[in-house]
Amino acid sequence: MVRRATPPSKPADWPHEKTLAVLKRQLASLDTMRGKNYQEAENEEDEWQNLTLNVLTHGFGEDSNNVRGFYSARSSGEYYMSPYGMAPGHIQSNFIKRIDAFTSLLKSSIAELQLMLPEQEITGAYGAGDDYAFYRDLKIIIGFAQRELFVIDNYLDSQLFDVYMENLSSSVRVRVLTRGVVPSLKAVADKFAKRGDFELGASNGVHDRVVFPDDRCFVIGSSIKDAAVKRPTYIVEHSATGMRDIYEKEWQNAALIIRS
Repeated sequence: MVRRATPPSKPADWPHEKTLAVLKRQLASLDTMRGKNYQEAENEEDEWQNLTLNVLTHGFGEDSNNVRGFYSARSSGEYYMSPYGMAPGHIQSNFIKRIDAFTSLLKSSIAELQLMLPEQEITGAYGAGDDYAFYRDLKIIIGFAQRELFVIDNYLDSQLFDVYMENLSSSVRVRVLTRGVVPSLKAVADKFAKRGDFELGASNGVHDRVVFPDDRCFVIGSSIKDAAVKRPTYIVEHSATGMRDIYEKEWQNAALIIRS
């Protein structure tokens, strides 16, 4: 009797950058299911699971810990046999546990991919007319945020939300501190706030431009809305030690305009 050889497992065949981008979108999609009833989200979850499994297989390989972690997360919860089926409350509890397990899996997979990628270089200095280079680098900096983003800028307009934070995961807590909130800024911020976990504050003590993605700190030479359009500017990474304390105190004294 001739035994058939086991077919080889599928290796990873996607570049890290592609896998990272798609997993970030899948994490944001997963957040939209949180808080829903399992019946309401059933079709959405099935589609999400199918795509996520394919992405993990392409990105890490069929035999990877990531794919095994997916199957483990999919089985999260407690299951039992009953002639009457499981109670709806128990099914809902298992749904919540799956969402939490999938969230942990995607966050760890994203962190793993970020370690595989080379650190993206920030140009740092921008002449007049180099606004695209500034845009590109600030978007990279904002993308560093996996837990929290804190932006301080004395003169903001709506492009902070329209241009720079459009792809930010909804799992990231966002705080924005500015000097004065004009109606056009508030209108867009109100829409952005629907993502949840967002606060906008105003303080007359704000004179600087600083961005804190997680535990890092970047100082910007001019306001984001006009940076490198007509005048030179810069972005410099600074030690967050001490700087964070200064702006946390300013935040505590600010007027809270929006909280979601």
